[in-house]
Amino acid sequence: MDKEKLDKEKLDKEKIDKEDIDKEIKKITSDSSGISASEANEKLARKYTEDAKKVKKKNKNTVYNILIVIFAAIFLFSAGYLGLYYYKSYKSEKNFDKLRDLVEEPDFDENNIPEDLPEDVIVEKTDENDQPLEKPRLFVYIDGKKVQYKYKELYSKNHDFIGWLKIDGTKINYPVMLTPDDEEYYIHRDYNKDWNDSGTPFVDTDSNVVKPSDNVIIYGHHMKSKTMFYDLGYYEEEDFYKKHKYIEFNTIYGDHKYEVIAAFKTKIKDKDDTSFKYYTFFNAADKEEFDYFVENIKDLTTYEIPTTAEYGDKLLTLSTCYSHTENGRFVVVAKRIE
Repeated sequence: MDKEKLDKEKLDKEKIDKEDIDKEIKKITSDSSGISASEANEKLARKYTEDAKKVKKKNKNTVYNILIVIFAAIFLFSAGYLGLYYYKSYKSEKNFDKLRDLVEEPDFDENNIPEDLPEDVIVEKTDENDQPLEKPRLFVYIDGKKVQYKYKELYSKNHDFIGWLKIDGTKINYPVMLTPDDEEYYIHRDYNKDWNDSGTPFVDTDSNVVKPSDNVIIYGHHMKSKTMFYDLGYYEEEDFYKKHKYIEFNTIYGDHKYEVIAAFKTKIKDKDDTSFKYYTFFNAADKEEFDYFVENIKDLTTYEIPTTAEYGDKLLTLSTCYSHTENGRFVVVAKRIE
């Protein structure tokens, strides 16, 4: 029944269309003297063709206008997003500048220690191994914790502060945080604990900074604004390594210098579970385990780095995201030399 109804409606429509065409032909022949029916048909065909072209052109222009509006909106959104991103990054770096200004490096040696130091300042002339220091270390107690005097302002401001990381000739010059109860607390927080895309470099909680573990791992973002740990990726080139062999990681307990022994691309969360898991090594049970770690990071490094590490050395690992593959990472490993 429904099919019969549809067929009838289709026939009725065709009949109406034919009647309209016949009317148009009669109108043309009556308006134009001496014109035949076939000429009227041609004229009508041209009219319909021209009308169709006008409709098509109008529709085409409408589509173009819609696409222009869409692309303009996408461009404005992208430009606004990038502008906001770089502004936030700029503001974040300005805040780090303020923190850098709070570090008070002593400008004297053991032969001319000022007599007017505050009473609560402790002067130490030897390190934890009773070796003489080039410069005396000044300490103060803050809420029961012994802290290097130069970091007293930073530590007083935030007790999660554990040290300062710096690589000369790069933009890596940042405070480092440690939160044992929530390792990634600062992954998207600034020094004041406010939300921030750049975050603040932080220590893996399986590391021990006080009584150093064999390996201390520090994580930081690889920002598109070329801040934070972005410069680690440059270690992919041997020439960059040769000019930036040394890393400083000065903690609230003491100052230390490290020399790079490996730099490589890798990935985490590998589905086939065959990638070397550098991020699981903190303390070697024996020499064999330590050597296994060093051998693997050396193999992953694409150029020759003559400096190596031996069982008993203390290592520092810097890790950041890297876009060469999904879940990619770039890693720099250094050994303590001072």
